[in-house]
Amino acid sequence: MEIKLKAIHIENFKGIKLLDIFFGDKTKIKGQNASGKTTIFDAFTWLLFNKNSAGEEKFNVRPLDAGGNRIDNVEIKVVTVLEVDGEEVELSKVQKQSWVKKRGTDAAVLQGNVNSFEIDGYPKSEADYKAYISSLVAEDLFKMLTNPQYFSGMKWKDQRDILMKFVSGISDVQFAQENPEFADLLPELEKAPSTEDIHKKFSKALSEWKKKQAEIPIRIDELSKSLLQIDVAEQEIAKSDLERRIAELDDRIADAGSAVSDLMSEEMQLQFDMSGIMQSMNRELSARRRKLDNAKYEVSQVFAEVHRKISDNQKQIESNKDTIEAAEQKRFELGAEYNAEKTKVFDETPYLFREEEWQFDENSTICKSCGQTLPADKIEQIKADFEVRKARAKANVEKRLEDAKSDFAVQRESNLEEIKSHGFEQKHIIEDLTAKNEALQEEIESLKKQEQEALTKQNALSRQLEEIPAEADYMQNEDYVKLKVRHDEVTAKIESMKSAADAAETFKEERKVLVAELDSVKAEIAKASKNAEIEERIGELEAEQKEVGQKVADQEKMLYLLESFIRAKMIKISDSINQHFKTVSWKLFEIQINGGLKECCECTVNGVPYSALNSGHRIIAGLDIIQSLSELYGVTAPIFTDNAESLNEYNVPDMAAQMILLAVSDDKELKVEVE
Repeated sequence: MEIKLKAIHIENFKGIKLLDIFFGDKTKIKGQNASGKTTIFDAFTWLLFNKNSAGEEKFNVRPLDAGGNRIDNVEIKVVTVLEVDGEEVELSKVQKQSWVKKRGTDAAVLQGNVNSFEIDGYPKSEADYKAYISSLVAEDLFKMLTNPQYFSGMKWKDQRDILMKFVSGISDVQFAQENPEFADLLPELEKAPSTEDIHKKFSKALSEWKKKQAEIPIRIDELSKSLLQIDVAEQEIAKSDLERRIAELDDRIADAGSAVSDLMSEEMQLQFDMSGIMQSMNRELSARRRKLDNAKYEVSQVFAEVHRKISDNQKQIESNKDTIEAAEQKRFELGAEYNAEKTKVFDETPYLFREEEWQFDENSTICKSCGQTLPADKIEQIKADFEVRKARAKANVEKRLEDAKSDFAVQRESNLEEIKSHGFEQKHIIEDLTAKNEALQEEIESLKKQEQEALTKQNALSRQLEEIPAEADYMQNEDYVKLKVRHDEVTAKIESMKSAADAAETFKEERKVLVAELDSVKAEIAKASKNAEIEERIGELEAEQKEVGQKVADQEKMLYLLESFIRAKMIKISDSINQHFKTVSWKLFEIQINGGLKECCECTVNGVPYSALNSGHRIIAGLDIIQSLSELYGVTAPIFTDNAESLNEYNVPDMAAQMILLAVSDDKELKVEVE
């Protein structure tokens, strides 16, 4: 849709008593401050939306007298002719005061204002009038398309929502599938409602693993404190003495119970041999597990170091980019300064020879003593002397002019060289940092390969650890199987011979006492053996500590990968949006000190934020935004550009829409120029 403003008629609106303007594709309205330029825009928006050009519904439309008092009993009227897709339509709005005389009094009291509306001369209700305006263009869209400063004044989230309409839809899953470096993140993206949910999941897991990581050292310390201090050597001596005395008793009952004793001895030896094989097999498993744990821990350290280097390089690249942007802006400013210096023209006026100052004085031909005219030859001499002096003076003036021109040219050339020198300095900064960023990026690519190699090794070691059983399968050992078969046979024989050796009962009772003492000694020795179990448990906790550390690293890796994913997608979105603009660029996220991302929406021109631009560049940026929004929505409307005096003809972009330029000038009355 194309909307053009053909004409406007204003009566008694704010400071304008009566005004008619006919508009072209480009219309300039000039005048001093407070001469009514912005009032024209206010009248137009009041006619359409009952608001001023700043979007304020509560504002004074009634004219005021010289004392600032309201002028009553006059109609406020605004009529405009619009061209909508080639067809003209006339809109009219009139506001009258409603005066009511209260009963019993002669004075009328103002009850309020009454608005009446017409479309093409036909009266309309307010509801029908608003419905027609809405059918042409929505109010917010109209403001965005008619006021270069409106869009940049919106909340940044609203700006961002509109800008996202320029981007063709691409899901997080599609983006990850197109970028292999995010393959590990793809399963999460396929399940999770959003990247924020993924961040919450891994942040929670990281918190829990870190909590567990902090608990393990405390448990290790508690176990270390529970280690017992027992004199094992002294207990071993007592044990040996008791075993000797029991052996002597065993010799005495050998005749009666030698067969049972032999079997019991054999059973004990078999049990001892089987236990040795079990311990040996389990130690072998523990040794394999420790070896893989150590290797996995070393690989995780390599991964963490490479990851840190990648992060440092990326931060340095961003810092260099900021410096490059600043240098490019400086070069832009130096270019403008160079062009301004180059176009300077020498002012010859102060050095020109003034003929009017060298007029021959006819009084000099009269004798001052007698008042008579001097002889002709004397007069000729006086005139000749005058011409000589005049020629000398003219030569001196011309020489000073040439000298001044020369000095001006030398100074200008010096200034230009100095500006060029500063420009080359900024160029060298840009080239140097650009080269450094390329080198850093190459290093990042190399580091990413190292990071992936470390991760692959880590995963392989984890799989090998999972394949190691918690306890050895003793039945896989041929020697253990043979011993087990023999042990079962001996146990069965011992059970069948319980009634033998009655003659040795007395010795057996004594033997029981010694055995009880031996058991007590063995119990003390067994307590000392608990130390080995505690030390083994400490070793298990230390291994678990490494595993938990790896879990922490895994969660941190996923969080970093998620941040990288969000950053990459936001860069792609930013590039896609910025392709729709010629002058401005949009910064849609910023990197925080901790390396994370924060959404934003900031308009920039050559890297300079909109808030730091001068008035002219803000208008140019606003016009570029309007041009792109018009293409997005397929609508053009009259653009009212206030403070247009800050624009230069050469930097105003070509606009598809009608332009109405409101500029400050020395004209006391409004001056309208139509192109």
